[in-house]
Amino acid sequence: MISPDYKEFVEVGAMLLAAIFFAVAAIVLPVLLGPRRTHGRVKDTAYECGLPAMGERARFSVKFYIVAMLFILFDVEVVFLIGWAVLYHDLIRPVAQGGMGWSMLVGGGIFLLVLEVGHLYAWRKGTLNWASSRSGRRLPEVGQS
Repeated sequence: MISPDYKEFVEVGAMLLAAIFFAVAAIVLPVLLGPRRTHGRVKDTAYECGLPAMGERARFSVKFYIVAMLFILFDVEVVFLIGWAVLYHDLIRPVAQGGMGWSMLVGGGIFLLVLEVGHLYAWRKGTLNWASSRSGRRLPEVGQS
């Protein structure tokens, strides 16, 4: 008999085992039951919208990856701000009434200040500019190539 203290863990363990089972089944069953594929030179070439492949892929600038990482960073910080904003009304109450008082407002202000310092740093370094001023190249206008 399982102790009542561990009953919650049994349910979580059962869900974990079910998730592992379905993940393994999704990987193994197509290999066992699916058709065997034939590979060849034509079949393994890249498909580019019905046109013949145009050669090697163009390399992306590192700037695209940096902008993507900055987007993820600021997006996660916005998620934290949404949670803070939802609970703000309850947490700003005085400490005697079960809230955190003004320290909640100060903590949120410090978080926003750090967020803005990071944003200004990225902006000052030119990370958010798509066209580099050093290269002398400009992005083509719409309709030009």
